[in-house]
Amino acid sequence: MFFVESSENSHLCPVCQGTLRYRDSRPRIRKKEGGVKERLMIRRFRCQNCRTYHNELPDCLVPYKHYEAEVIAGVLDEVVLPDDLDSEDYPSVHTMIRWLQWFYENLQRIEGYLRTAGYQILHLGEEILFTSDSLLNKIRSRHQNWLELIQRIIYNSGGSLVPICW
Repeated sequence: MFFVESSENSHLCPVCQGTLRYRDSRPRIRKKEGGVKERLMIRRFRCQNCRTYHNELPDCLVPYKHYEAEVIAGVLDEVVLPDDLDSEDYPSVHTMIRWLQWFYENLQRIEGYLRTAGYQILHLGEEILFTSDSLLNKIRSRHQNWLELIQRIIYNSGGSLVPICW
């Protein structure tokens, strides 16, 4: 088992900016390409102000998904395909289709969070809110770890993506 530690000493609630206090840890499965499984210990925190619970996920994981972000991004970027020998059975074709559906259903939400973060957090000015350029496409073209970057921006600013319900 691995224990994932944060490099930050101070934890703030993404909902209300209150102080988070350590509560406990729980195991989380991490699947890599080819179906190799690892167990990570994920710390859980509780906000002293609004009383919400928060899991501290490393950016290699995507909330509500077992596969690591690199595999999911590979599928979304069409680098990992169903006919690859490396991923012959893991992830399955059905899982890849669900990830693509999840991604396309969240595209507008992702763009909105990126624009809001650019304006409110990075102070990039109002033009970031009204540009016709896709901020997601810019990040995808410049960073190999784009999925980790955007989910860190979204979740650390209190946002979330809609999970697929099957």
